[in-house]
Amino acid sequence: MKCLKALKVFYVLLAVVGAILAIVSYFQHSLYLKSFGLVLLGASLVFNSYATHLEWKGKGPFLYMGIGLIVIAIAIGGFTKAW
Repeated sequence: MKCLKALKVFYVLLAVVGAILAIVSYFQHSLYLKSFGLVLLGASLVFNSYATHLEWKGKGPFLYMGIGLIVIAIAIGGFTKAW
């Protein structure tokens, strides 16, 4: 149970740092900060869905995991100018 609580704290911290970086990138016009913030937000979604899966033992959270992986792919593609 301690591991699950630590995982929840971890994904909340990832989300907070990602949101702060995304807001700062708006003012700094930094593609690096925007991409890094989106990667952190996507990773937060992935960890959130995994923690929810561990708690509820259902298949529903995997939708959020897929969304998180898509966000990470878009952020990396935007940073490398692959799009």
